[in-house]
Amino acid sequence: MTSSDKLIWSATPTPFLADGALDAASVERLVEHHVAMGVKGLFLAGSCGEGPLMPNAQRAELTRLVKRLAGARLQLAVQVSDTSAARVVENIRQAEDAGADAVVIAPPWLPRFCNRDFARRYFGEAIAAATAPVGLYVLNQPPETGLDLALWSEFATHPKVRLLKDSSASEANEAAFAAIRRQRKNLLLLTGYEFNVIRAIEAGYDGGLLGTGILVAGFIRRALDALASGDRAAADAWQTRANTFMYDLFGKDIGIWLGGLKYALVRLGIFSTAQLHLCYTISDAERARIDAALEREAAYLRPQGR
Repeated sequence: MTSSDKLIWSATPTPFLADGALDAASVERLVEHHVAMGVKGLFLAGSCGEGPLMPNAQRAELTRLVKRLAGARLQLAVQVSDTSAARVVENIRQAEDAGADAVVIAPPWLPRFCNRDFARRYFGEAIAAATAPVGLYVLNQPPETGLDLALWSEFATHPKVRLLKDSSASEANEAAFAAIRRQRKNLLLLTGYEFNVIRAIEAGYDGGLLGTGILVAGFIRRALDALASGDRAAADAWQTRANTFMYDLFGKDIGIWLGGLKYALVRLGIFSTAQLHLCYTISDAERARIDAALEREAAYLRPQGR
């Protein structure tokens, strides 16, 4: 089978101790697991990483720790999003000082106060202030924020923007961003929609930056290799298998999302605790479902030979 040259990045969850401190031992296991699974980059302190809920100093601590543990083996992009351009600029400085290879800006956390002029300033001033390469995190926003495809495309053409994570799940966005990618060879274009990576790859994306990448990298790598070999049916089958596994973790309504993911990581021995800032109640039936999924897919959740 042909090996795909498409990249898999992981929007990794963050392991905490019971008191909320970083779990350094679990961070080390997290790094080694990603490297062994062939992941090329980590997105730290994103939504899955609970970055918006962490103190700034703890985000910087996480970045420094992962940088020391990973060295040159993983590219590190750190989310710096906030409520205003001034706060994003401050976060950028902290991330750069901590060793981030790139900084990633998502829409402002308070969309009800955002309009088109605010959005242009929020992104524009932050991009201008950055020394490290900038990433954009595309999420669907209410129309009144002004963050539509035209404005995202404007930001994506800025020479400092070198990475774009598209979690919009929009075919129109995929076509537009792929067209920009064809003109900008130094733009790394990654889908954040882990439930349909194949469609984005066929549109011209460079790979995926996946919120469950820590566990589904094995499925998605096989899907990408099958696609590169011309076997679309096998690629679709691997994507469907990944989706079934993720629904087993999260619930069909994604109702226990990060709670289910962290429970699974504890069961696999990668995380020591399932501690998180968000609050999920996981029932015995849900735990049993996750345990069954981990047993069913054990061969694909770890590097081959382990």
